[in-house]
Amino acid sequence: MKDKKHTEGFNVPKDYFEEFEEHLFSKLSEGIFPKEPGFSVPNDYFNEVEEKIIITTKDLDKDKKVISMFSRKTLLYAASIAAIAILVFSLFNSNNSIISMEEIDISSIESYIEEERIEFSSQDLTALLNDEDFSVLTSENEFITEKSITEYLLENIEDTSIINE
Repeated sequence: MKDKKHTEGFNVPKDYFEEFEEHLFSKLSEGIFPKEPGFSVPNDYFNEVEEKIIITTKDLDKDKKVISMFSRKTLLYAASIAAIAILVFSLFNSNNSIISMEEIDISSIESYIEEERIEFSSQDLTALLNDEDFSVLTSENEFITEKSITEYLLENIEDTSIINE
């Protein structure tokens, strides 16, 4: 197998490339080549070709069918799986703990009200208070009498026109 030489199968005659120019010029001088081209273009071809191309492409666009990548069934299945996943996630991760008023820090509620982040009317505040809270408020108010209020105002306010009213 080593002795076998590889041959391409194509052979060029001896002295072909040396005699090529002479052979070509002799054929040209004989006038064997035709004087007219073998192909002809119809009259007004280049004026009408653009319109023909547009007409054929419009016809091709009408015949094309668009094949969607996802069928409606596939999208329906995917949407239902996503909805089920969201439902399961929301059911198992829901916080069922309800915060009562006792668990909320009173100082944080006071700061919200004082900073006017939450606006409460007197009706809202009375709705939050129990009967016990009202009794505490009334007992605290009994210590403050009208006499003690006037004494306080006389000592701390310089403008006496407010007191006389």
